[in-house]
Amino acid sequence: MSPNIPISRRALSILVLLVLVVLPLQGSIEGARSASAETDRSARTPKVFMKLDKHRVTTKQRAKVKVALSVHAARSQERGTTRSAGFGRGVVKIAIKGGKQDKQVSAKLVRGKAKVRLPKLRRGVYQVRATFLGNALLGKARSQVRTLRVVGAGAAGAAGCASATPYAPDGPDGRGGCFPGTANTGPKAPASSMATYNGSCTITAANTVIDSKVVNCRTIDVRASGFVLKNSYLNGGIVQSNGSPSFTVQDSFIDSGVQYPACSNGSCPAGKYACGDTGNATTDCGVTGSNFTILRTEIINSNRAAYCEAPGPCLIRDSYFHGTNLWPDASNEAHASSVREEQNLTLRHNSLHCSYTGPFVNGEIGCSADLTGYADFAPIKNNTVDGNLFVASPGSAFCAYGGATTGKPYSGDPTNGTNQKFTNNVFQRGSNRKCSSYGPVTNFDKSRSGNVWSGNIWDDGSAVTPSN
Repeated sequence: MSPNIPISRRALSILVLLVLVVLPLQGSIEGARSASAETDRSARTPKVFMKLDKHRVTTKQRAKVKVALSVHAARSQERGTTRSAGFGRGVVKIAIKGGKQDKQVSAKLVRGKAKVRLPKLRRGVYQVRATFLGNALLGKARSQVRTLRVVGAGAAGAAGCASATPYAPDGPDGRGGCFPGTANTGPKAPASSMATYNGSCTITAANTVIDSKVVNCRTIDVRASGFVLKNSYLNGGIVQSNGSPSFTVQDSFIDSGVQYPACSNGSCPAGKYACGDTGNATTDCGVTGSNFTILRTEIINSNRAAYCEAPGPCLIRDSYFHGTNLWPDASNEAHASSVREEQNLTLRHNSLHCSYTGPFVNGEIGCSADLTGYADFAPIKNNTVDGNLFVASPGSAFCAYGGATTGKPYSGDPTNGTNQKFTNNVFQRGSNRKCSSYGPVTNFDKSRSGNVWSGNIWDDGSAVTPSN
């Protein structure tokens, strides 16, 4: 700088130069701090805990939800930040899905906690989840899904059933409980929350367990005892090979549907229909075998949800079988039922519905009954049918068969149709007041050894009498 410039002007020039240097540097520092803060924020993800005050409410009540953030992990990352007043503040959204009316409510968190009242909901089963939207210090996070059941007000609601309609799936069973339906069978969590099963569809190791998985096996072939499918979604069916190895299905959902072409006459589109057309080699449907147990399970899209083959034993309890969506092509001669029995079956407290109602495109296709028992391959004997709901099936011949069907290969066996016990079952009358096309039951022979018919009623409370 020239020595001729006055001292005051020199000082001013030096000050200007310092400002020009410091300002960009400060901006760089602030930008780095901002980027660092954003990185730290995304790294600090809390855990979100959500609790339903009650897991079952009526349509006249509003469920209450408690939400809390856990910042333990975040504290370990940066202790100073947790002292900030804004650490536990922000907005939480509660998503309510199900019942054909998805809803969402929001609430403010104070010190990491919030209490939220949900809106009144219609009857049904809902999946509820809380999402913390994040703030300047914490990243976004979600809670686990919780299940909320909304039941009708009054007596049905007090009984805890999802439906107020007595003697119907999900409705009061007249004995202090609820008949099985979509609300009280199947997995405890949605399929979207589960991983896909990647193991073998042929079970060769004893005591294999598939738990909380989406299973895409056209057929699970059980060849070793002790197999368990639980809390899972199976897109296929289960059969049994190599003798009669024991297996159990519990708290699961089985969809045996098969992709079919359009009907040959153009009367139906291509799509998923019930498994069970022998012409299309779709015979491994529902659950088939002996020495098996089915508990609290829903099965759809099968010409036969469960088949207990001789010699058994089989136990089917607290389950819901329905959705008999047969492919209505003229070539399909499927005979359908919810359950087929042979020997040593205990069928207790289930809702059974063979629900195909047409079109009847040939003389074979259609539902025989909710429960069938034909002596085609073995004598029908030693079966207990207790406390079940036979849903009205006007497209069926009857709602139940009693085992004494004539004209079958084993009909003449002296043990056929014996020790058949029908007790405390409910038959829906339906629109024609008969439960089916012809009546509630056929081929139950009161005179045969060990047979019992007791406590069976219509859904109006009147007694149902058997017919040979």
